[in-house]
Amino acid sequence: MTADNINHLSFMPLENMICNSLENYLYKNATFLAERLYAQDTTNENSRFLLATCYYRSGQRKAAYNLLNSAHSIKCKYLFAKCCLDLDKAEEGKEKLLTIISNLETRNPLDSFNSTTKLNQTPDLASVLCLLGTLCKNARRPDEAAQYYVQCIKTNPFMWEAFENLCQMGKSTQLDIDEIFQPKTEKFTNNRSPCSDKLYNSQVFMSKPTHNGDKITPDPTRRTRPSSMIRHAAQPLTSTPASDNREKKRSRIGNEDVSLMGLDDENKCYRLGKDVRSLVNVENEVTEALQKTTLDPDNNYEKMEDTDWKSNRHEVLELLQKIAKGYAYLNQYECAKAIDALTNLPKSQYYTGWVQSHIGKAYFEMVDYPMAERFFQKARQLEPYRLEDMEIFSTTLWHLRKDTVLSTLAHELVEFERLSPQAWCAVGNCFSRQQEHDLALKCFQRAIQLDPKFTYAHTLSGHESMANGNFEKAQEHFRNALNTNKRHYNALYGLANYYMTCDKKDQAEIHYKLAMEINPNHAVLMCCLGKVYEKMGRNDDAHQLYVRACLVTPQTPLAIFKKAKSLYKDRYYESALIELRRLKEIVPEEPKIYFLMGKIYKAMGDKVKALQNFTTTFNLDPKMMHVVKTAIERLDNDNEISMTTSAMSDTNLEGESSSSAAAAAFVGDDEEHNQHHQQDQVVHGEEDQSSAYTYDAFVDE
Repeated sequence: MTADNINHLSFMPLENMICNSLENYLYKNATFLAERLYAQDTTNENSRFLLATCYYRSGQRKAAYNLLNSAHSIKCKYLFAKCCLDLDKAEEGKEKLLTIISNLETRNPLDSFNSTTKLNQTPDLASVLCLLGTLCKNARRPDEAAQYYVQCIKTNPFMWEAFENLCQMGKSTQLDIDEIFQPKTEKFTNNRSPCSDKLYNSQVFMSKPTHNGDKITPDPTRRTRPSSMIRHAAQPLTSTPASDNREKKRSRIGNEDVSLMGLDDENKCYRLGKDVRSLVNVENEVTEALQKTTLDPDNNYEKMEDTDWKSNRHEVLELLQKIAKGYAYLNQYECAKAIDALTNLPKSQYYTGWVQSHIGKAYFEMVDYPMAERFFQKARQLEPYRLEDMEIFSTTLWHLRKDTVLSTLAHELVEFERLSPQAWCAVGNCFSRQQEHDLALKCFQRAIQLDPKFTYAHTLSGHESMANGNFEKAQEHFRNALNTNKRHYNALYGLANYYMTCDKKDQAEIHYKLAMEINPNHAVLMCCLGKVYEKMGRNDDAHQLYVRACLVTPQTPLAIFKKAKSLYKDRYYESALIELRRLKEIVPEEPKIYFLMGKIYKAMGDKVKALQNFTTTFNLDPKMMHVVKTAIERLDNDNEISMTTSAMSDTNLEGESSSSAAAAAFVGDDEEHNQHHQQDQVVHGEEDQSSAYTYDAFVDE
């Protein structure tokens, strides 16, 4: 017999071997066997699916795509759509999925919890809806994607990926989290696993007898075994040695009396032994069946449904409800609520890398970088292998000017996973801190090369291009960031900076407002928009924004300083001094505070205190000598101090950084080109470092 004549059925055992290889991550072995199986019958959809699965799991997306292009089964079309997602063919994948979704509408979405999932089983409705949502999201159809995600979560609340994507799209308000993740009392479907049905229908389990007088009749609601088995099971297990006991033995079955008196000893022993053997066989069968049911997870569904799983499902849903609230708050930029929700998680969940890093992100958005660093460091300690959010951690260290820690983080990330965009963002931030903007830009471009949809790398590239003075290229990077994520307010902030550089105040105002629509509680955005209003002559609007920024984040130095400066311009000197005294407690070594206080005391006519504050300014930063000298010389003048040097304009000293980490709280606002992250530098006190100041945060126009 030739190989071509071999019956396809003889190859069927290969399916189990292929599945076993996949489950044990032996993809090369699984692929070889799957190719043999598919070659035997290229029309078999199951063989095609197994081979495509091997290709997909071993990273051969295009091979799987080509193999499944003409497939017809539901599971093949689903895997084809997954390939389309990875190959940026979202529309094609969506069209393929829409042809099968109607066949899944009647299925119970939680059937996957009833028994162990099989490799080649048909995908459930929730999985298809989630994939449809992701395909629509990649096809830039956010509203349609949100509809699929909402249906998915309502169908199956355990589909966290759908909820996460919905939150990232800013659509979490379409769901009632308390209702979606509310544990319900209803049971799952009563479908039994194959083994439980087998046991239920078999003759191993006897019907429950009901007594009717002296008769024993089977329960009509239960399946019955043959009458001989019932008789043996109903008899008491008593026996006496035949040689010692010659008494009569009677057995009552129904209304019949069967007498054994006329039988000889040999027949009586034979009948008795047969009864015992039958009962022993029944007992062995029952014991074996129960052991199989207990040991095999596939066959233990009913027990799990009635006991553990029902209560555990409630506990899991309650946990997901708490995490979902925190995650939704974070994506709505209600950071204080997010921190509160995540902090109240059980300790086993709280001390995980995911929770710690998300709390760190919340503090980062609140411009509390020291607290953000603390939680990111804790996440690294708990999960040294964690890559997610490490680009935010590196930016936190950039703001804190912790060059050594930042360098260590970048080195560790590159050593651990050189092909991760997070690692190259960290390396780029290291070069940026050293004012090596060209090298930093190359690192960010490498991150984009590794993952073109990594939004943060596009934004950092834009800020680095601004630092290099390549403003048109910066605009391109910011727009690329918005193409990958329309809710990335950092890119809108960068575009606003670009328009301020081009002296397009109207466009800058529009983009700052767009950023604030996404993140309405960001104090630095409010300060940037306030400065635009100042340049447009709308001082009252600017002052209101500064006041609001101080209310939202009371400990933000930039907001406090801007408010004090606004009060000084409006000649509310006492109120301005109150704000500056409060600010001194947060950043006591910031020379700009003392310089502004000296100006206020001079305006109030208190020349002694004015001189004291100007002197303190010089002591904290000798590089400000020419500015302080000019101010002191004019103490006797009646006119306001006039800063005549070009270095003192609001657009001066581009590219210079502060001599202390605390000073970064006041380093240039929206026009400073080298401050390349999503916020102006708002940092609490750190050690001094040698570099020059920029003064535009405190100099009058």
